[in-house]
Amino acid sequence: MDTVTQALLGGAVAYVVAGRKHSARKAIAWGAAIAVLPDLDIFIPYENDLAATTHHRSWSHSWLIQTLIAPFIAGLIHRFDKTFTKSTWFLLVWLALITHSALDALTIYGTQLFWPLMPPPISGGSVFIIDPSYSIPLLIGTLAIVAKPNVIISHNIMKFSFVFSCIYLIWGLLMQAWVFNQSKTSLKEQGITADKILVSATPLNTLLWRIVAIDNKYYYQGLYSVFDQSDAVLFSKYERNLNLVVLDDMPALARLNWFTSGFYALEQQHELIVAKDLRMGIEPNYFFKFKIASISTGQTRTITPNQLRQQRRIKENLAWTWQRIWSSDVKSYNPKMLSTETN
Repeated sequence: MDTVTQALLGGAVAYVVAGRKHSARKAIAWGAAIAVLPDLDIFIPYENDLAATTHHRSWSHSWLIQTLIAPFIAGLIHRFDKTFTKSTWFLLVWLALITHSALDALTIYGTQLFWPLMPPPISGGSVFIIDPSYSIPLLIGTLAIVAKPNVIISHNIMKFSFVFSCIYLIWGLLMQAWVFNQSKTSLKEQGITADKILVSATPLNTLLWRIVAIDNKYYYQGLYSVFDQSDAVLFSKYERNLNLVVLDDMPALARLNWFTSGFYALEQQHELIVAKDLRMGIEPNYFFKFKIASISTGQTRTITPNQLRQQRRIKENLAWTWQRIWSSDVKSYNPKMLSTETN
């Protein structure tokens, strides 16, 4: 999730480990600082945009690496700060790191929890990368401790906030599973045979869910809100355009296929072949689109896989999402809201 939320979670975890009996402010501060360390990988330069995208949340988010380095970080901190015992410091550091990765794995982006082993990244999708319903309670609990750490009510607020945040994540997982089952039924009723189905939370909420199903030729998109009067999910059908792949060796496409677990499609824009990550966005506006090849005088050649830049109309898109949460009668996503893509 976003770095602020990760800091809040790290602080809450550190509070549970050490802050209830010792210095609550110090525990929260250390937990927040340690929890943001994995996201420092965004400052590592890579040769192209696809590499930067697919290497983010890799080694720095690996549970294996975090478990290996936690004792060294804890030992270093303990040399300068003996507020907590060595074992407490280790538990604080280790939990602040692994809960960061675990929370990221619940989002749709993709987190490589077992790097350097290379299974496809875990892309849970049960919570959006920014969700105020999860973050704000943690913020309230943190502010209560920072303001008055020696007052019992502050500790009660923090405990309640942490418990609520955990319950909210469980709610997201349960709703995702329910929508997944409803989607399977709806696909079958509509005569659609899908190889894979993906259900993910839409921006800032766990009330409206986006469903993507794919086969070798098509992908299908549907939306479902917990307030929809019908349990049926209506799907729209789109071409994946995999026939645009005419080269035997396309490392960028292979990398994207691995990163998305196959949830990608292709499109031709003038003389460019563009690969789009179907997990993030809504048809036809996707967050990650990469130029992977060009066509010139009838010849196709691979090019540096950089991201197709877009100017986003966030307010309009969020307004549409908010309306769709409450009513299934809202018109389909309006392409006029879309940004202008530039090379």
